[in-house]
Amino acid sequence: MTPFGNYSNYYDLIYGQKDYRAEVSYLIELIDKYPGRHVKSILDLGCGTCGHAFLLAERGYEVTGVDRSESMLAIARNKGERSQAQLEFINGDIRNVRLEKKFDAVISMFAVMGYQTTNDDFERTLRNSSKYLKKNGLLVFDVWFGPAVIAQKPTDRMLSIDHYGDKIIRFSHPELDIMHHRVVVHYTVLRIKKDVCVDCVNEEHVMRFFFPLELEYFLQTTGYRLLAIVPFMEKERTPTECDWNVTVIARRS
Repeated sequence: MTPFGNYSNYYDLIYGQKDYRAEVSYLIELIDKYPGRHVKSILDLGCGTCGHAFLLAERGYEVTGVDRSESMLAIARNKGERSQAQLEFINGDIRNVRLEKKFDAVISMFAVMGYQTTNDDFERTLRNSSKYLKKNGLLVFDVWFGPAVIAQKPTDRMLSIDHYGDKIIRFSHPELDIMHHRVVVHYTVLRIKKDVCVDCVNEEHVMRFFFPLELEYFLQTTGYRLLAIVPFMEKERTPTECDWNVTVIARRS
């Protein structure tokens, strides 16, 4: 089952509390913290509905967003019609998408790299991003941190959202696969209208978690130099088993 099919219809509702503005400010702080070249153009791999991309464009960056989910991009294009921000949308697989230009920086946020669940997928994605990143350009992405996933272990969750009189309920049931560094997350999303279920979406999302040395190895073998691994939304501290999400910063050689 391909992720982000009908689930896309509820994506922005489910993640409505996500602080994209704070995350974009964080990204810009990282760009300033690790100067290698002046950053004007940014490639957003796995851009989804472009929560980060629109805000970066509003801050003056030239942004191109790539995503393989046409339904997610359709939502992004609809947002674009109501926004003055200028950015380009491309439907494509981040492992092999073909582009016509190179960029000063590449980002891949909200655990997009975690959807590259095999070594081949992850390596192909890094090599492809390197192809479109200018020399000394910056790569920034976030992933699930292996030590934390193993220590804390994923658990069942439920999220309930009121939306114009309807109730959107999402159930998450994860299954940990230690040998393959994966968590298989089974999502069920229900839309309840006047106590009647009017829509039901079931999707399976397979997420990979990563360990520091494997990140360093894959980055080195694909033309990058690892600069830092820090807890998500932080810039200095060394991650521990308490930090489920980490940010990875690397520079293209």
